[in-house]
Amino acid sequence: MTDQKASYETFMRLLIEEESAVRAYVRRLVPTWHDVEEIVQQTSLIAWKKFNELDNHERFGGWLMTIARFEALKFRRSLARSPLVFSDKLAEQLADAQGTINASDADRKHALESCLQKLDEKPRKMILAVYQPGATIREYAHQQSRPEQAVYKSIQRLRHKLLDCVKDTLAMGEGS
Repeated sequence: MTDQKASYETFMRLLIEEESAVRAYVRRLVPTWHDVEEIVQQTSLIAWKKFNELDNHERFGGWLMTIARFEALKFRRSLARSPLVFSDKLAEQLADAQGTINASDADRKHALESCLQKLDEKPRKMILAVYQPGATIREYAHQQSRPEQAVYKSIQRLRHKLLDCVKDTLAMGEGS
């Protein structure tokens, strides 16, 4: 195995381990998931270009989070003309108020993904459809020719089912 290939594989392994925590952190700093995706991609690109400068791979998570923070702040400055954007200081205070990003955030996300996969296809598609950015239950009900109230009740039952599944999964340590 060449050094470059080994370096690439190490980078990808570390990136995959930290990516969900970075997404969660960036989401606290920018308004939409679309913005998060752009910032995480840019962060990954910068991290790859500078990966050889990182002397201790055990510090990768913090290093990647720092890059993500600067990229998110740079993105926010590009939005500064909008009157609906929080100041950088307030955005950082809100992000910090959520607490330290830790493995439990990633564990919960993995548990939720696992529980979603356990649902039958039709309910899984329904819950994913109504939680897409910009989607509404009313719009989904109309598209499916179903009463809006019936869709609300179905979503409520699915949310409870997913919550129970996530709690059970985390209790058994299957989330990661």
